Amino acid sequence: MELITIDSLLSTVVETLRHLAGIVGISRKVGQFSNAVWFATSAEALQKYKFKWIPERLHRMVLQFALKALGERTWQHQDTLPPLPVPDLQHTMDRYLESVKPHVTAEEYKRAEEVVRQFLDGDGPELHRQLLDRASTRKNWLEDWWLEFAYLRFRKPLPLNLNIAGSGPYFEHGWPPQEGTTLERGALFIYYLLQFWKLLRTEQLPVDRLARGGTVLDMDQFRRFFCTTRVPGHDVDRLVTAFKSVSEGPCPTYITFLHNDRLFKVEVIGENDEPITPPEIQEQLKAAMRMAECEPGPGVSVLTAAEREQWAKSRDRLIELDAGNAYNLDVIEQSLFGFCFDDAFPTNHGENFAASLAGCARNRWFDKCISVLSFRSGTIATNNDHTPCDGMVHIHAAYYIDCQLKQNDCTWKGHVPDRKLPPPEELVFTVDDDILKAVKHAEQLYNNQARDLECICHHFTDYGKKFVRSFHLHPDSYVQCALQLAYYRLHGRPAPAYETGMTRQFYHGRTETVRSCTQEVVEWCKVMTEEKATVEEKKDLMVRALKKHVELMEEAKSGNGIDRHLMGLQILAMQNGLPMPAIFTDPAYVKSGGGGNFVLSTSIVGYTPCPGACAPMVKHGYGSFYKIEAHRFTIAMTAWKSDPETSVEKLYGNLRQAFADMKEILTTSASTNN
Repeated sequence: MELITIDSLLSTVVETLRHLAGIVGISRKVGQFSNAVWFATSAEALQKYKFKWIPERLHRMVLQFALKALGERTWQHQDTLPPLPVPDLQHTMDRYLESVKPHVTAEEYKRAEEVVRQFLDGDGPELHRQLLDRASTRKNWLEDWWLEFAYLRFRKPLPLNLNIAGSGPYFEHGWPPQEGTTLERGALFIYYLLQFWKLLRTEQLPVDRLARGGTVLDMDQFRRFFCTTRVPGHDVDRLVTAFKSVSEGPCPTYITFLHNDRLFKVEVIGENDEPITPPEIQEQLKAAMRMAECEPGPGVSVLTAAEREQWAKSRDRLIELDAGNAYNLDVIEQSLFGFCFDDAFPTNHGENFAASLAGCARNRWFDKCISVLSFRSGTIATNNDHTPCDGMVHIHAAYYIDCQLKQNDCTWKGHVPDRKLPPPEELVFTVDDDILKAVKHAEQLYNNQARDLECICHHFTDYGKKFVRSFHLHPDSYVQCALQLAYYRLHGRPAPAYETGMTRQFYHGRTETVRSCTQEVVEWCKVMTEEKATVEEKKDLMVRALKKHVELMEEAKSGNGIDRHLMGLQILAMQNGLPMPAIFTDPAYVKSGGGGNFVLSTSIVGYTPCPGACAPMVKHGYGSFYKIEAHRFTIAMTAWKSDPETSVEKLYGNLRQAFADMKEILTTSASTNN
């Protein structure tokens, strides 16, 4: 997910200011300035945050970047974005062979070279020509295919396979775990999430740009953040969204509230498209809770945890049983987001992720783009369908909320208008024995898998981005190499690794795979296990590995990665009725991670305080999301307990050691050179 945007540049500036602020006692003023820079909607809002303690030159630079976004409409540049390019065929084949080499024997590599040669001499050029033809008539040749084949045709349950999670950092600074705070905190969280909705609704969310050159980034995914649901279908699902900007028309004004296996429609937007106040939201939630607590409902929401084909059948049955069920489903699917009360008592990010990714299946609507989980401990997390948008959209919203909470001391002291709001409406489902059996089966299936997931989230606080940058190294590449070394030491072999690279410079761009296990990083890992290697040898190979990763990331975000290209060629072969080209059936393809078989599934979730997590891609693999801050790395890791080799605690222990060894290499080499 790594991309150097204005947000990440400003993050560096503000984090530096925060560090200084802690020394001189102006932390609150830095927080106010940070919030203004990222989310102000007028020049006046920015100008009022002129503080004498910020050096004038730095102040002008920050405001210059921030003011670029003001006066723009969120989606006004969409039509000017360049089309997604089609990579060069020979380049893709060369890079593919490079990615295969660390994971196969000499004989297997020779076979991989042969199938690549056959592809280039056979169907490859014609399939590539057809791909170029497709790209000549579409601004994004991948978009429809990516949505269909990467997501909507996925038939396994969404939770624990496709959904991702976020953990609110709010308990770290203003909302320590505390029972009895769920309603109050949940209401304030909803209020600020609705303020983010308002920014989108009025098209005032600033346009993302690259820091270097100010290149505009695609904002299309933000259209599918609210009011969006994945609806199950037979063979293929569909995505529905009811979000509209003010200029486009009316938009739903309610959330779906889930508690005690029952569902409610709760209005949260008042007149003039203004979110109601936090005290009013709290009263709405209280009213729904009182209605819910008389007795448990049938647990229809659990069906969203089923295999997609089974959920599609159950959904058809619900609609067949009662027209009221069809109405209820429509209300849920168009709602702004789901809000779920949960009896779990997590007290840190790791526990938040465990409760979100693999907690109770009840009181969830896993098909919603956003399901907010408000726990009995007062902590907050989200469970998000990955289909409509990527993690960066969720992080953007979470960071906005964090900024608002910090600026307002995690409280709300505004005026509460004297008005009567529509009461919550319970969405009562008619069910029969078939539906109840399906609910029970879906819950058993989910619980069996959920019990198998182990999840941790730890802070490495010995150093962070500031130290890495002092040696002119890229922090994301640094963490990727450390992950490879940790895995290599634990398992005695390199791991085929997936890292998310964003392609948002292009029209409707989403992601590309960065195959971060390179021959260069493997050579470095081998040397790190040799006692005779000198510090300079280790450093030279480490720097080579880091540079190679930067090179691959640059290629990916410029539209010249290999995996989306390979996917397009494979789809065209299927659509042409051709025998599947040997490159896609060769064992080397799977061993290198092709077809969703990456052992390390990784992504940087940015330089903000907001962490994320995902489950592993394969049974013998790991999921690892990480965030990078000035003085720490936060690492979330998952693995399956049933695999006898994997262990998140052991992998994290090796990662800590890798970080320590890398620091020693850099500092020892620096002192020697001096």
